[in-house]
Amino acid sequence: MQTVLMGVDIGGTKCAVALGTPEGEIVDRLQMPTEPETGPDAIMARLTDLARRLAGTSSCAPDGIGISCGGPLDTGTGIVYSPPNLPGWEGIPVRSMFEEAFPGVRVVIENDANATALAEWTWGAGRGTRHMVYLTQGTGIGGGLILDGRLYRGANDLAGEVGHQTILPEGPLCGCGKRGCLEALASGPSIARLARESLHYGRGRRLVQAAGGRPADITAKHVVEVAREGDPFACSILAEAGTYMGIGLANIIQILNPERIVLGTIAVHAGGLILEPIRKAVEERAWARARAVCEIVPAALGDRAQDLAGIALVAPTASSDTR
Repeated sequence: MQTVLMGVDIGGTKCAVALGTPEGEIVDRLQMPTEPETGPDAIMARLTDLARRLAGTSSCAPDGIGISCGGPLDTGTGIVYSPPNLPGWEGIPVRSMFEEAFPGVRVVIENDANATALAEWTWGAGRGTRHMVYLTQGTGIGGGLILDGRLYRGANDLAGEVGHQTILPEGPLCGCGKRGCLEALASGPSIARLARESLHYGRGRRLVQAAGGRPADITAKHVVEVAREGDPFACSILAEAGTYMGIGLANIIQILNPERIVLGTIAVHAGGLILEPIRKAVEERAWARARAVCEIVPAALGDRAQDLAGIALVAPTASSDTR
């Protein structure tokens, strides 16, 4: 009988459950709106019911369940502590809830950036490496570290918080409470803020048009779309954000000496418009020997990444060293 693995993705907007194979093939999936205002107990009740319904379609219990969720969380106890996108989730025993719903099935929970890093390393842009760093560049900037062929979590599951390294002292305020973090300078909302703040002397007309004539509605998606059309203003915004991102990556290269850095979300959609300034900044700031062995590439899994993130946690082909 074929091995069936279950991946669970818990997000602030939606939650999804997927069934897949150890080779990274998605067999089936279901999703639901999170509706965070209903509270963690109601959400988890709906989510475990969704998982049971999906498992019923395969007529057998999954061989393992991997849960990808925003942190902070404790991988040892399986408890989630106040993710920014899940208000009220203080000390929620997510893993034990799934263990109760699926008695006897191994359940693993992991920070979503770590889980996605593992998926990209197993089936995506990180294949074939032993030292890989994965970064999300979307609503926030998170990271996952694969060091010496294993997922690295740190002393208490906080390794990989690369978005909160200080890039610009006394820079913009970050959601974490510090100023000048990489996330405050190069995430999606930060790119949108930079574009809005730079609308002077008639600059950015095409960008404002893309946002329906409302500057306050400009998003990073608008910036990328207009930049891809060749608009110099939008391109300059991505270049500035890319420079900040490159400084952050140069720091990572100096400290960890990885052989590949995989960038998700904005880097995938913007391509060279942001990758070129990133690589230029790295060339200017990282030691030649360190950067010579490090590729900087866009993520490869696309829309499948969130489903495969959970599956990777329990796939025998992935060396995650999960508890």
